[in-house]
Amino acid sequence: MKPLLESEPFSTVAPILKQSVTDLRVYNGTIMLLAAPSLIGALSIAPIEAALLDLGIPYRRRFKLESPSEGSWIHVVGPAQISGPSYTAEPPRLRLETALVDGLVSSSGASLRGPLTTVTQSHAIAQSLAPNGARVRRLRPWLISGNWINSALDTTYDPVFTSLRDTLMDEGTVKIVAMPEVSSIELSNTPWVEELALVAISSKWPELDNEGRARTLSHLMRPALSRSTPSTARMEELGWHRVVGRNWDSDLASEILRAARLWKEAPAIEASNTLVDSLISTGRVQSD
Repeated sequence: MKPLLESEPFSTVAPILKQSVTDLRVYNGTIMLLAAPSLIGALSIAPIEAALLDLGIPYRRRFKLESPSEGSWIHVVGPAQISGPSYTAEPPRLRLETALVDGLVSSSGASLRGPLTTVTQSHAIAQSLAPNGARVRRLRPWLISGNWINSALDTTYDPVFTSLRDTLMDEGTVKIVAMPEVSSIELSNTPWVEELALVAISSKWPELDNEGRARTLSHLMRPALSRSTPSTARMEELGWHRVVGRNWDSDLASEILRAARLWKEAPAIEASNTLVDSLISTGRVQSD
């Protein structure tokens, strides 16, 4: 796997995160993991917890808003905060906030900026702590889940999402497929798509050439053009660029919808713990 902290989107935050990893590795005590009991909070805690388990480092998990006054901790702050990570040593205390960073360089040479979410930062920390950890590697496709949830894709192109998605694809962690190629798909975020029509298209998809596939999928997605949502950027991802992890029968957007549903079925703290436990044990969202 490509070291995330060496990639362009992490250039401004890498020094802080690298120092925290160095100190956490040798810290002689229990590390507290803290986040709000939310989808973003759970997705941010999961990769770090996976790394600590892979390394056998003692930790505790708490879904609460306040940082403790004693001991070492990693505190995931809500997505509304965009100041980036901050760190103090002795004991190691890392506060994770979303940062606005350069994601890609355009053909004109201009830097394109986007959100580096707490989820993405947590995956970089986890990889640096335990690059060969089985749990960390299993969770790798969730690297871009925070950017998928972030509103940047609803308003404009998100260069950080695109850069990191391409990283996952290049290293073989995920493949990018069109909607008809996903076996188990959630359609609640594509209400314009008729399920029977999608089933029919999926059944004949292998027989179509590239032109036939483009024409058929464009026809399936055309009703979305008259809607105010989704944005063009998100519609392209939903129709043509579904992110599928290795050995997955589903795609990341569908997995995120299933994860979000946990908060409708149980209290927030219970839902948060359920999701983290599921991701760490299987790399996927548990389904009934």
